[in-house]
Amino acid sequence: MNHQFTGTIIMTLLTSYFVSKKEELKNTSDAVLSLSKGKDLNGSPVFDLWIYRNGQITYNGIENVDKIGIHNTYIPLDIVKKITEYTSIISPKETGDNKGRDNSLNIVKYNNRMLVYQPSKAKGNLQELNTLLENIANSI
Repeated sequence: MNHQFTGTIIMTLLTSYFVSKKEELKNTSDAVLSLSKGKDLNGSPVFDLWIYRNGQITYNGIENVDKIGIHNTYIPLDIVKKITEYTSIISPKETGDNKGRDNSLNIVKYNNRMLVYQPSKAKGNLQELNTLLENIANSI
């Protein structure tokens, strides 16, 4: 009887440990690229995404997303290479016109640069990069 009670307590403690254990945000300054998808008036997803050279991804779901909080996963290195290729050829002219509050603003940071744009108005390589990043975020 005493062993059964002790076993129940141990199982309860282990369950509460694993349920309460959260992933933590690692040092994001090492990221090759980060995307912050901002809030809009239409209830679009709000999240942050960091991509690292080794293919690791850190995703922080904030609002209107399926997964809230921090989640880590990996993508193939050829996708990371494609992302770095896009960042080397993106022009600030591809951001389009950023007027209005109906659509969210995205912020992409890479190579000590920062682009602020509305995804619906992005053009060319920036539009392709944005689509790739949002597909990655949606797959988490």
